[in-house]
Amino acid sequence: MNWTLDQLLAFVTAAELGSFSAAARRLNKAQSRISSAISNLELDLGFDLFDRRSKFPVLTPLGKEMLPEAQAIMNQCLRLESRALTAAGQEPISLRIAIDEALPLETIHTIFSQFGDTFPNTHLVITNGSQDDIAVAIAQRNADIGLMISNHVLPPKLQLRLLGYLKKVLIVGNQHPLAKEDTLSLAQLQQYRQFVLCNRSGENREQALSPDHWDIDSYYLICELVTQNQGWSIVPEHIASAQWFSQQIKIAKNDVLSDRFIEVGIVTLIESPTSKLTDWIIEQTRQLMANHPNEKVAQ
Repeated sequence: MNWTLDQLLAFVTAAELGSFSAAARRLNKAQSRISSAISNLELDLGFDLFDRRSKFPVLTPLGKEMLPEAQAIMNQCLRLESRALTAAGQEPISLRIAIDEALPLETIHTIFSQFGDTFPNTHLVITNGSQDDIAVAIAQRNADIGLMISNHVLPPKLQLRLLGYLKKVLIVGNQHPLAKEDTLSLAQLQQYRQFVLCNRSGENREQALSPDHWDIDSYYLICELVTQNQGWSIVPEHIASAQWFSQQIKIAKNDVLSDRFIEVGIVTLIESPTSKLTDWIIEQTRQLMANHPNEKVAQ
């Protein structure tokens, strides 16, 4: 077979975006070149990858089978390129960092004053957002690295390097009926509404323990509802202990939290080369988490 990486790239991009024209825009090529590349790939493979009878191309059954294989090849090429750039010693002159709003920002932000002293000639851009915002920013190349809590599957072109863990706790409002109990059992919790973290689409939520549960995409909104005695939830301890909530929330003893920590990691594109900048941020973040009472560092 004589297929090329350009043909695979055209196929994967068109499949992921659902349009030849969108793939052309993403790859900065004429649509005719994308169409020709995919057609030539189909000729070489001996079968159609797309059904073109409707307004937008739709993957054929064989196309669906070939897509993961093509994605794996492209991801391996991206890793090769990443290693080559790192080996060549190329260091970025600017760095864009996206930070999950659920992280203890008052701790993480201490890194940046040290960053200015260590890398005085590097232009730094810092943005904050939800977990979804971080993943989208990295995937769309609007940020170089992301610091985020990891509790759902990342897009296929992203990778997460584990930095450490945040402690999580079960909380109820001070006036909620559950606040009167010394130690909460699963049977008791299931009698009341639970607030569960989800993504912006209402999917990939954490496991719900109560049949009556609401899916909410912000730990801060969850805590606000808990202060109003509307239900209970499991959240990072540093958020429950924040000054906005701590006087109105009880951290409850319970028998249901077998896993008491949430993963925290640094997210990048697979092809992103390692650098002194990213290695420095990873090490500084691990040190901060090791010294924080509600966190622990990854081994």
